[in-house]
Amino acid sequence: MVTKNKKKKFVFGLKQDRQLDGDKMNSDFMQKVIAEGGKGASIAACMQCGTCSGGCTNIDVMDMSPRTLILMIQRGEWEKVLQSNTLWMCSSCYICTSRCPRGVRPSDVIEAVKVIAIAQGIHNDSTKFNQIFVDLVQKRGILFEPELMHRYGGLQAMIEQAPLGIQLVLRGKMSPFPETIKNPQQFNQALQKAKKNDGNND
Repeated sequence: MVTKNKKKKFVFGLKQDRQLDGDKMNSDFMQKVIAEGGKGASIAACMQCGTCSGGCTNIDVMDMSPRTLILMIQRGEWEKVLQSNTLWMCSSCYICTSRCPRGVRPSDVIEAVKVIAIAQGIHNDSTKFNQIFVDLVQKRGILFEPELMHRYGGLQAMIEQAPLGIQLVLRGKMSPFPETIKNPQQFNQALQKAKKNDGNND
């Protein structure tokens, strides 16, 4: 009896491997996620109990539960994982991480996959918002909401949100002029140091 060898696909430099050999997960993608997520992404320890999914506050808007997402990573189903909206629906509340009986940090796993997805050119609308938010905070050390609205939604968004903005200004909840902290350079240095330390802890 002659059997044909199944060809493995290579996309994004990742080998497609859907086979689980007992307790041994053989997935290039899983190793990539672990490398990106560091110690927190202990994916192989997951026993699929579903505790993470049971406590997830955003599971109703996800197309893949945290439990399923980790299973797909274990199986090397990277196409489904990278296209899942779970990456963008996760609010990083860390309920899943605090309740996991095996010490798996699903929130860190999801964040690691999100980084990989962005690096592969897969974006979500929230990606743009998050980047603008970070840029503005790094610029002045404090967020100036009108500038955020202008850069994110353009002039039309500013016009639509103008009534709310006026109310916020009148009630002292928002400044009509951009403000800057006393030493933005020192603030940026602290941010860069934090990023460096975070990378060293992976």
